[in-house]
Amino acid sequence: MDAHKINLKFFMKAGQHTDPETWFEIFNTWIPDTPDEVLIDVADYSHVHNGPVTLLVGFEANYSIDNNKGRQGLQYDRKRPIEGSTAQQIGRALLKAIAVCRRIEEEPKLDGAVRFLGNEILVTLNDRLNAPNTSETLGAFKSHLDAVLKVLYKGSGYSVEHLADPKERFTLVVKSEGDPEMVDLMENLDGVF
Repeated sequence: MDAHKINLKFFMKAGQHTDPETWFEIFNTWIPDTPDEVLIDVADYSHVHNGPVTLLVGFEANYSIDNNKGRQGLQYDRKRPIEGSTAQQIGRALLKAIAVCRRIEEEPKLDGAVRFLGNEILVTLNDRLNAPNTSETLGAFKSHLDAVLKVLYKGSGYSVEHLADPKERFTLVVKSEGDPEMVDLMENLDGVF
């Protein structure tokens, strides 16, 4: 199963009230200062209720501060193929998303005010044709995801809930025991994927 059109969202535990103008300014500084990725543009969507706040458009992926369903977080939307097996695609996408969460947490302009939850991830496959929101897709995808989550959470327990609404994209809610920090998750995955 190809998982390159994967969307990942890490929810904020602090910093939800950061001014959208601050996100716009920060993301604009990243465009010329991100050597390992082509970032193209920044758009302000703060006028959209329960949607994206600020979107950073990239060649391989888009990043946004997202407020969908009233829960703010970092949304990573992979657009371009990732080499490797399905588990490797998931792991590499997670590494990118976690790296951006860490970059935000360390952003000097935010002075440590933004923190992300490491114990909950919203996983969505943005491909209704090849990954319809069905139990068959769950069966084809979950073993690959489990292989990554076992590394990500280093033996801690976790649960995976399938949001099986056929009108929505294939979406899973991952929750782990404990409260791992982004830095810990990064160390767990680094060098594995």
